[in-house]
Amino acid sequence: MARIDYLAFYRTLLERCAPERLVRAAVDASMPHDVVAIGKCAAPLLDGVAAVHDVRDAFLAIPAGYVGAAGLAPPIGDRERPAGQAPPLQRRREIHVGGHPEMTRASFDAGRALLDFVDAHRDILFLISGGGSACVEVALPPHTEDEVIALNHELIASGLSIGEINARRKDVSAIKGSKLGARVKGRAVTLVYSDVSRAKLDDVASGPTTPDLLIADNTTLVRTAATMLGFRAVILEEQIENDVESAARELLEHARTLREGQVLVAGGEPTVMKRGNGRGGRCSELAVRFARAAVQSGDTRFSAMFASSDGVDGNSGAAGIILQTIPNTFDQGEMERALDASNSMEIAAQLGEPIMIAPTGNNLRDLFLVARD
Repeated sequence: MARIDYLAFYRTLLERCAPERLVRAAVDASMPHDVVAIGKCAAPLLDGVAAVHDVRDAFLAIPAGYVGAAGLAPPIGDRERPAGQAPPLQRRREIHVGGHPEMTRASFDAGRALLDFVDAHRDILFLISGGGSACVEVALPPHTEDEVIALNHELIASGLSIGEINARRKDVSAIKGSKLGARVKGRAVTLVYSDVSRAKLDDVASGPTTPDLLIADNTTLVRTAATMLGFRAVILEEQIENDVESAARELLEHARTLREGQVLVAGGEPTVMKRGNGRGGRCSELAVRFARAAVQSGDTRFSAMFASSDGVDGNSGAAGIILQTIPNTFDQGEMERALDASNSMEIAAQLGEPIMIAPTGNNLRDLFLVARD
């Protein structure tokens, strides 16, 4: 059976799960026309809404590196009008770029501007995606901005789950934990493009508002991938969210039950403890640990892809790793030293092919494919 062209598969999958494409089905004409979009997918989500809905004023808070959706070039709503129709009212658009994953002073500038925007409008449509926790923030007194920045830095290096991290963030924030939504004077509607556990929508961007409707989540990504693979796919229904070593062994355990030609399709977001200042991320470290576990088991007849849907795997500089083959032996000492220094990318690049693309505009956690060769 023909081997998977993992890179082409990955690109097609991201196109099918693109936020600007999926959000259109979630919008109806009754929803508010003033929009707040937060997170990595803020711009493409707004593009998708503006394609089917009359958007008036809009506020975007986006992490650095994620600005640039095509729909942000012309004024929102300036689509072609029928002859004789009056031009739309003047629309106002604000774009604020904050830090990620570290909070920066720009994150707090964006937070103050966000409060001003919400206070100036009555009914608001919120478009929420991952990455919003760091790029826009307002410190809850008596906590200072410096304290919130320091806490966030500590949390993202802690190895805690995203739910545990966000619970701590909500305690020191004036906008997280539905506090922003409570500030809206009229009607608030929230659509969520989720990068968190299934049924945990209030964790996306640390839940600035109460979620109303899910646009897509990791299950969407996994099931779309399975549909593309057809009869070859074997879905692991539960998202992988345990520590990265346990995640690698869990994937291998399921993969060893595959018949030749079958492909395990899984998703989630394993936790990684930062141990040093090397280059790596969840996917590169998972790839290395999976390869090591396969060699230790004596069963290496696999190819695999471990890739983030947003195109950014930690500080590795890549979106993930493709393993066309798994070697039968490796330098155990070199691998252990790299893992101890959080330098998984050094080993992953030796074992396989880094996926080098720009940030994708998607944010539905990670996808893992393991094929039995």
